[in-house]
Amino acid sequence: MAGSSTALQHSLRNKVAQALRARALLQPGQSVLVAVSGGPDSVALLSVLHELAPAWSFSLTVVHCNYGLRGAESDGDASFVIELCRRLTLPCIVRSLSIPGRGPGRSNSLQARARELRYRLFRDLSAELGVDRVALGHTADDQAETVLLRMLRGAGLRGLGGMPHSRGNLFVRPLLTVTRREILSYLETKRLSFRTDSSNAASVYLRNRVRHELLPVMRSLAPAAVRLLARQADIVREDDRLLERLADRRLVRATLSRDSQTIILDRGALLAQHAALQRRMLRQAMQALSPSVGGPRGDVLLSLLASVSTRRSGGSWKVGSLVVTSEQGQVRITVGASARRETEAHLQPASSIPLQAVTQSALPCTLPWPPTGALIRITMVTRERGRALLKTPSPTVAIFDAEQLSLPLTARSWRPGDYFFPAGMAGRRKKLQDYFTDAKLGRSMREHIPLLLSREHIAWIVGQRIDARFAATASTTRFILARVTHPVRRKGVV
Repeated sequence: MAGSSTALQHSLRNKVAQALRARALLQPGQSVLVAVSGGPDSVALLSVLHELAPAWSFSLTVVHCNYGLRGAESDGDASFVIELCRRLTLPCIVRSLSIPGRGPGRSNSLQARARELRYRLFRDLSAELGVDRVALGHTADDQAETVLLRMLRGAGLRGLGGMPHSRGNLFVRPLLTVTRREILSYLETKRLSFRTDSSNAASVYLRNRVRHELLPVMRSLAPAAVRLLARQADIVREDDRLLERLADRRLVRATLSRDSQTIILDRGALLAQHAALQRRMLRQAMQALSPSVGGPRGDVLLSLLASVSTRRSGGSWKVGSLVVTSEQGQVRITVGASARRETEAHLQPASSIPLQAVTQSALPCTLPWPPTGALIRITMVTRERGRALLKTPSPTVAIFDAEQLSLPLTARSWRPGDYFFPAGMAGRRKKLQDYFTDAKLGRSMREHIPLLLSREHIAWIVGQRIDARFAATASTTRFILARVTHPVRRKGVV
């Protein structure tokens, strides 16, 4: 092994720290939920973050998922993680999960269903514990494998961009620029043991064949294949983001009308765009009406556009819960009847949801928001924690002065005539309708955004903007933190 042990140790630690800063993955003072399977990647991730914790003031909590698929081996993984956390004096949460069988709306892949279950647990725990980020142990090798798998499936730019370094405001991947060889060298230097998952050798999984058969051949042709594929993913992902922004602007111009159930596009304006923008515009419009899904596959979009471009009117196609119709120079996208009834049923009871009294004894508490599946987590935090959070503002987090909030707190949808006093506007009042217009939030989106009220006054447009009357400041002594998962995304900036 080249170089001294100390140099190697600090090389990896410094590389991760540099990635955290350069990509703003983590901020000093944040609480982090670290997903640890017991394998080499997650053990190295936990070790590095534990090393960085004193200087960065991280608060670490470990979570381990036990699916029980490998019997005693799975239980051994859980015991290993528990013992590792005991040595590091870190809190550890072990959850036994039962993977659901195949069914409507579920993937046929066991690995995919396990992944969905795992990420759901991470989101639930994040809301329950009030953590800032969930750290995942994916490496550059995982990225290379992902890119190759998607390439074999004929993915477009979005798929070839691989895994992002951060997703939303919750998941981060600090090791995505680190190769598995670097991980193993680090663990050897630190004399850290790890678990080996026997299923990683099973040739029945395509990813394992890519890992054990395809990548070695590519390394023989290009020794830096893993780093090159990971770098390519970064480049492709940035290109895709630019095209998405362009498509979003063009979609606004091509939209003739829009509400919570229907979007009507100018057919000529849509087809006048470059093919790369047409696909994105159509996908964005469909996702706006059905935000809970990832959007139609690329082949479905191509088929739709081919049909729309050749038929003047009368063509109608069903895609999931949506119906796409080409008529009289327009493309109409409508929520299907069954999906519409379900949406209306969810919206009605969510218009006003009582929240338990926010007192020291009642916290922490969680407020569900059925229209989007969002969770609003409310908790008391220490003065030190509150002041640290003030230095790293986020739209998904509201930091209140506990002395200014009045009970009870409630959540509801917006109503005509609503107004608030936006923080940073020198005490000026603003109508919500004007705020939504400036933020380019259409009617179909604004109806899904919860308002957190202190008595009858808007304290927070959840996931968007806090009211200055209730916002904590540097002189606040008692802090209340509200955090939302799955917020409705803004389309513009106020």
